[in-house]
Amino acid sequence: MDASERREAWNERGFFVVRGLISPDEAKAMEDEVVARIRANPPEDHPGETLYPAGENYAIFPEKEPSPSAVNPEDRIAKVFNCHAEGLARAVAERPAIVDKVAEILGGELDCFQSQFIFKNPGVIGQPWHQDSYYFRFDQQPQVGVWVALSRATLENGCLWVLPGSHKGPIHEHVPDRRPAANRAYTEIVSEDDSAREPALMEPGDVLFFHSYLMHMSTDNVADERRAAMVYHYAHADTRAENGEIAATLSHVNRWIPVRRLEAA
Repeated sequence: MDASERREAWNERGFFVVRGLISPDEAKAMEDEVVARIRANPPEDHPGETLYPAGENYAIFPEKEPSPSAVNPEDRIAKVFNCHAEGLARAVAERPAIVDKVAEILGGELDCFQSQFIFKNPGVIGQPWHQDSYYFRFDQQPQVGVWVALSRATLENGCLWVLPGSHKGPIHEHVPDRRPAANRAYTEIVSEDDSAREPALMEPGDVLFFHSYLMHMSTDNVADERRAAMVYHYAHADTRAENGEIAATLSHVNRWIPVRRLEAA
């Protein structure tokens, strides 16, 4: 897929996939990096906490109802934020193979402002339909999500589903996810027809680039394997909150890391 094809897919569908953009070995190393941090600071050391720190950057988010087959500390984790601020996850976030494709869309100077390592352990529930810009209340829209598959993403293990073309609409109303096992801050869109949805079936190292207005969701993991992914979010470097506040100060699950700067003329 060349740049013109990527642009057409972005404009018409709100996403595109680049196969094998990182190597399977590097995908495994990224997962191992996060798992090591969790094992060094496991959830049992933070009873009752819904988000706990692990160092200056990492913020670890346990499942409300962990995998029934959980053995290791990482088997009880839903997401880890801010991985892109250090280590191999940062090196990948800054990589030209990714950043240049984001720049084709947004242009200008860019920051990676958030990352989430997403564990989808066996038996855990998915996340309902939502749009990322519902959570990113910034003065410049859209942002670009970059979903890096670190394992296979299949129908059985809870792959991502997307609704092509939904990025052309507004940010829809989101209501609280009322499922008993729903994780903190899960909301959902219930007003839109999702009959045109498509699964994003991926192999380790495949990368999905998607518009922050694109409706997407994931299903429950009914397989006996983990579905792991690293999701980066990129925005213009001069982005501010809707109220004019500097966006970098807004959230403890954001770290604004420069990834593209233009040389002065």
